[in-house]
Amino acid sequence: MGVSTKIPEALGGVLFIDEAYALVGEDGRDSFGREALDTLIKLVEDYRQDLVVILAGYSSEMARLIEANPGLRSRFPTVIEFEDYTCEELLEIATGMLLQDVMVLSEPAASDRLRGLLQKTVPKPGKKTDRQAGNGRAVRNILERAKRNQALRLQKEVTEGKNHNQTDMCTLMPQDFDGCET
Repeated sequence: MGVSTKIPEALGGVLFIDEAYALVGEDGRDSFGREALDTLIKLVEDYRQDLVVILAGYSSEMARLIEANPGLRSRFPTVIEFEDYTCEELLEIATGMLLQDVMVLSEPAASDRLRGLLQKTVPKPGKKTDRQAGNGRAVRNILERAKRNQALRLQKEVTEGKNHNQTDMCTLMPQDFDGCET
């Protein structure tokens, strides 16, 4: 679906375009993306009283997008930068994700393993930020790997004759985080 299709649908509300920098591509030569961007700018102007448009993405790529089209800066004058998540915030995200899946961490060992993995994803002060750093997606990826590892561990234990209860099947152990680095 094109920009000209989505804008009328969003009238009276918000049009959120994530990874908006993809419209111009890495080298800025994507003619389809440039056409979409030109159409977006015109329609934003035409419907400025009936529409809020939010362009979102990584800071450096968004700066490149703004430079690619001089009309963007005046039509999108407000820039909000979000800090990367802290390790504690990432742990809160992980806890919420686990609760949604009716899962818990064995305390404190698995929690300590997860904290160690998350600390590696948080950018260090003064260092260039990696796209994955401090990102909720990194949490999801770590947890998905841990759940796959847990399933393999439980399956192996069953073949070895161990029976599992519901608690076993809902609890991630420290070893389930082996190989879960992002």
